[in-house]
Amino acid sequence: MPINPHRDYTRQEQLALDLTELFAEGLRDEEGRLPLALQGIGSAAMAMQVEEAGVPLPMFNRMLTTANEISLERAGAMPEELVEELEKRGFPQIARIVRAGIAACRDEDDYRNFVRWLIQVRNLIVFRAQALRHRTSDQP
Repeated sequence: MPINPHRDYTRQEQLALDLTELFAEGLRDEEGRLPLALQGIGSAAMAMQVEEAGVPLPMFNRMLTTANEISLERAGAMPEELVEELEKRGFPQIARIVRAGIAACRDEDDYRNFVRWLIQVRNLIVFRAQALRHRTSDQP
């Protein structure tokens, strides 16, 4: 199912989206920015899928730190550097999405956009966790 960036998706729909489809159109739009589908529904759905899978935030942060420190050449040659811990600890679906993102990168600019997308996903996870803590602390 193609992902429509102008449509509202339910939580269940976001959890069921095949996010690897997002990379088929590339990681940059005509202006060199993240495509709208990646910025919106893609980021939100990935954050929900990471949370639903139970990936600990420190593990996601380690992967993100490594992704930020290495080049596309290295990530393409050794994607295990980014996904090995995810795969070993039982999060193969998240690792598959990361592998697909790396594979979709045509050049270093694409890879940098992919890393920016992962940062955006991480930020959404943090914001959602903070909102949840705030909501539960407000209840008597």
